[in-house]
Amino acid sequence: MANIMLRKRLKELSQILFSNDTISDRIEDMSKDILAQVVADLISNKAKFSLQLDETTDISNLSQLTVFVRYVKDDVMTEDFSFHKPLTTTTKAANVQKLVDNFFKDNSLSRDMVSAVCSDGAPVMLGRKPGFGAVVKADAPHIVTYCILYRHALATKTLPPKLAEVLKIVVECVNYVQTSALRQRIFSKLCKEMGSEFEVLLYHSNIRRLFREQVVLLPCVCN
Repeated sequence: MANIMLRKRLKELSQILFSNDTISDRIEDMSKDILAQVVADLISNKAKFSLQLDETTDISNLSQLTVFVRYVKDDVMTEDFSFHKPLTTTTKAANVQKLVDNFFKDNSLSRDMVSAVCSDGAPVMLGRKPGFGAVVKADAPHIVTYCILYRHALATKTLPPKLAEVLKIVVECVNYVQTSALRQRIFSKLCKEMGSEFEVLLYHSNIRRLFREQVVLLPCVCN
């Protein structure tokens, strides 16, 4: 591709260092610059911002905390990535609080600038006593803490009876296919023969808290 598109400047490009360390350093520099811009917007903004946290464990059994920030910029609601840090020991509320406090301290932010904290329904986040939400409320009572899944749960509970029955049947069908390796393979082959864009279904489980909206979407696309 470089030979075709940049034939005249190929010699100049060959003199540029593209080692793994160089690329890694440039990515890190860009990341720091983006974060600095976000922090500057948060500090200069008169309105408070909110945080969204999610603690999860990856395939290597490493627990990681991801934090997003939501704020108003030029009269437009904006969402940006804040930071992503591993929880190297336990995953208690105190560990989560330490990472968040360190981020605030490193970037000259304070809890007085926060209006709300949003998270999933995990006990480490919203436990009545040991949860991160309770810890935040104890130190900063003005901060509102809530679960991102509440609106989805409320939406499904207030559906019209006919629509709720249809949703229930769809979820049961999806779970029926996904609980058997043989049925998954048969379903995948059927999707291929139909020329469907997708060949797998999202398994709906209350434990993993996959949204029903996503579970319903794929069968519709497959059809």
